[in-house]
Amino acid sequence: MTSTSPSTAEYKLILVQEPTTGVAFEDNLLGRIGLAPPLILEMQVLKDGKVKDVSAELPFLICQCSLLDESGAVADMVHQTSVAAGNPSPNTSSMPPTPTTRGRRGRSSLSRRGTSASAVSTRSSESTEASASAASEDAQALIDATSAAASQQTRSSFSVPRPSLGRDSPPRLARMLYGTIMAGPQQCDSLQDEEKPYFFFPEISVRTPGKFKIQCKLMRLSLPGMPIAEQGHLASIETQIFEVVKRDEYTAPYITDISRHFARQGVPLLLPPGVSAD
Repeated sequence: MTSTSPSTAEYKLILVQEPTTGVAFEDNLLGRIGLAPPLILEMQVLKDGKVKDVSAELPFLICQCSLLDESGAVADMVHQTSVAAGNPSPNTSSMPPTPTTRGRRGRSSLSRRGTSASAVSTRSSESTEASASAASEDAQALIDATSAAASQQTRSSFSVPRPSLGRDSPPRLARMLYGTIMAGPQQCDSLQDEEKPYFFFPEISVRTPGKFKIQCKLMRLSLPGMPIAEQGHLASIETQIFEVVKRDEYTAPYITDISRHFARQGVPLLLPPGVSAD
């Protein structure tokens, strides 16, 4: 797709090289492998049917990539469900402590035969007083335990409830396309030794397996005083469908002559270790 501005300049994006395969990185962000071969686009500007030199515009032009599924629908984001570790702990209510029952310290009125009446009376009086004292202590202990339980229940009613630790949390959005998805133009020599502006995307990768396309949009940054008609979207193009597979199913394709050509000019196309650009 091309776009023509009021100045009759026609902007075009041309696919020089496009990916044919990729490996899904899933949640392993640090182990991502870029789509192969790397995506390379040429920008061309025509005016009155002739190629126009747009060197002065290059700092204000960018190309942005987005992911589409094989039917052409936007596939930039995907829902993920995170599973929390651990099971929820049951909330146990505090029960008042059971008061301990203290044994009474009474003893028999008559311990042995031959005891005088006055001694029996004295001992009976002491036993009665001891029993009354023990009963008073038991009642006080029960009151203290009941008061402590009520106080603890009151504090519990005003405490902040613990968060639930359910295993399934609500789904969250995760980005499907990772890497440098926006780039500026670079002047490089073409295969025909002509200097042209190119966009390079050497390390973009896709999260999940499937069949996808990449949509590339050429845009101009807005500047103060620039007419609205000359801002924003200028051109777009889509790649062919490519397949992303799991890591254990992936076989990297051979390095193309196009990749070697631009790597020799210093473009960081991330060639594998031991692979020369020559």
